[in-house]
Amino acid sequence: MVQSTAAHHLHAILTRVRESGKGQYVQGWVSVLDAEMSSAEFCKRHAEVVNLLSLTIQQLHALPDRSRDRFMRYVPAWWNVVIQPKANWADNGRAAIQIADLDLLDHLESAADIILSNLAGSEGAPAGTDLSEMSRQCQEWIEILEMDNGNIDNVIKSQLISQLRHVIWLVENVEIFGEARISGEASRAIGSLAQASAMVGEGDPERAGVWKRAFMSLVSVCAAFNRGAPVVRESIEAGSTLVGEIANVVQDIQS
Repeated sequence: MVQSTAAHHLHAILTRVRESGKGQYVQGWVSVLDAEMSSAEFCKRHAEVVNLLSLTIQQLHALPDRSRDRFMRYVPAWWNVVIQPKANWADNGRAAIQIADLDLLDHLESAADIILSNLAGSEGAPAGTDLSEMSRQCQEWIEILEMDNGNIDNVIKSQLISQLRHVIWLVENVEIFGEARISGEASRAIGSLAQASAMVGEGDPERAGVWKRAFMSLVSVCAAFNRGAPVVRESIEAGSTLVGEIANVVQDIQS
């Protein structure tokens, strides 16, 4: 498995497209993303590649000024490789190997290594251990939400389930999109669950207990996955009703 940053996985994807041996850009992308062009699945997967670029840009801004400024100069070129706004992807004169030159990809890999050295153990470069447990916890939450009897609004419930399913999908596709995307989406899901927790428990203490136990389990998995506490910290900010429980989880993890 390649290193855990978004930039490493973006580099791996673009390199695989370039080295696919295909006669068209589109054929290279279809081969690497393993989805039919113009299908909903292809759109979803290519959107994740764009997300990897977006995360890379965010993480570059976390670097020291000199490194940040040096690599930000390449961002427009990396964006052009991912989007190819002026190219006909199905043009027989545009072989996949022409999608990017090696120097440009080398700069992307160098940026990835710098990001890793600066953000290792954080959400931006998680250590990553037990993804199966991450997936299991998300599935458990989906079941809890599906059994909810009106404690939370149906629209919010559907949104939460969608977020959790996306985390599971990212776990299933970790070899393509990487650990940083999983960590980021898990963080968002935890924040959303923490906010929704305010709607639970006022009239149903037993249900609130189920939510708290499940919430703490998911936070524990995410915190251990990152080997730090960025996910926990964001969740505390998002859900004041569970601050005490989360603090206990953090203490247990760090002890």
